[in-house]
Amino acid sequence: MQLLDHLEDLAALGVRVVALSQEDKDLDSAKKMAKGFPEPLPFDLVFDFDRAGSEPYDRTNAYLIDEHGVVQQIFPMLIHFRPSWEALVGEAGAMDARSKE
Repeated sequence: MQLLDHLEDLAALGVRVVALSQEDKDLDSAKKMAKGFPEPLPFDLVFDFDRAGSEPYDRTNAYLIDEHGVVQQIFPMLIHFRPSWEALVGEAGAMDARSKE
């Protein structure tokens, strides 16, 4: 399963998905990369060409960040392992339930 398969579940929980590209070096390479996704993009796509704003974040991880900007969970994304997107949806659901207590 891919993240795209779970976007509706995440949206139902109020989760905003933002993809951050740190590997593209200019707008032309960013446009080429973006063409690999469905149109219109079902999530926000942000480019940080010089990594000035995203340096604290490892580009191989997925982060679940709450509405206050606090990282609640880190999902490692190693070359031969992708996080269980079901686990990410489950943790987002747990965060949502805790926020309503």
